[in-house]
Amino acid sequence: MNDRIQAERRARGWSQAELARRAGVSRPLVGAIEAGRQDPGVTAAMGLARALGTTVEDLFAPPAARAVDVLGEVRPPGTAVVGARVGEMLVSVPRSYGVDGSESWSVADGVWDGTQVSWMPGGSPADLVLAGCDPILGVLTGLAGRTGHRVLGVHASTGRSIAALAAGRVHGVLVHARPGDLPEPPVAVDRWHVARWQVGLGAEGAAAPQVEQLADRRPVVVQRDAGAGTQQAFARALSEVGATADLPGPVGHGHVDVARRVLSGVGEVGVLMEPAALALGLTFTALETHEVELWVDQEWANLPATAAVLDALTSEALVRRARLLDGYDPSGCGTPLETEHPGPRRIRPTERPS
Repeated sequence: MNDRIQAERRARGWSQAELARRAGVSRPLVGAIEAGRQDPGVTAAMGLARALGTTVEDLFAPPAARAVDVLGEVRPPGTAVVGARVGEMLVSVPRSYGVDGSESWSVADGVWDGTQVSWMPGGSPADLVLAGCDPILGVLTGLAGRTGHRVLGVHASTGRSIAALAAGRVHGVLVHARPGDLPEPPVAVDRWHVARWQVGLGAEGAAAPQVEQLADRRPVVVQRDAGAGTQQAFARALSEVGATADLPGPVGHGHVDVARRVLSGVGEVGVLMEPAALALGLTFTALETHEVELWVDQEWANLPATAAVLDALTSEALVRRARLLDGYDPSGCGTPLETEHPGPRRIRPTERPS
């Protein structure tokens, strides 16, 4: 419902018919816009803004809304965010500026003030949100977006993505593990095969070391969070040689971040996927081959944006782009897998803003 138009009209003592006359639109259109049943076209929006003495941006900007962070993080007030709606829940994720090493600067939907999101002019929630760390997440959301459905991709490890799915803060996730090692989904999901790639160790210059060498020398290793499939593979490899994963080193927030930290000298070795290592010119020692799956909560299976994502997943446009990535095998991408039914869907607890 557009409370702003109704409030401005009533403050002037105008009927819907009077506002329609002054704006040059029909009375039924004003009623439909106020009730939230219809969005105005450009001409109608400009006419309404002119009649009410304001701008289109101010008149139709979404109001501030309570939101939760997709990954459950606590963000400082003033954080620029992008948002999405998952059922009745509004979720947000920070939109960083100039930190990805490129000249491309992101567009924020709004600003987090510690409790709610204050929307920027023209800002509005995305139709679908997916979390994961597979390299084609951005390609998938971009191709789906060409159909007119805005799909938000959130970078997160497999463990954190599954936690977000369990909490109802995402529609779907891209997850990876050794064949047969993925955990049982926390909710009923539909599943599709996406790709295969290797996880292991990356280093600059000479060949990346073997795990046995790390256990003996204990160099600084850029690692991942404990819930990341890549970090779990590293822990298993260390365990096999009688060592533990308590090697010194920082935690990278993603595969590319790990590779960049190695290149900058923060660590001698990084725990990452082969495509990220090769893309940034690191040598690579494989530990395990992982398979990637797309899980979509069955509650959102019939959304138009979900259909757009699945069309993109099975498209030649995606597969041909995926094959440009060294070390990435998209064979069978989009193949449906056995549907998982973990039992009755539990009622989600009330989320607190974070």
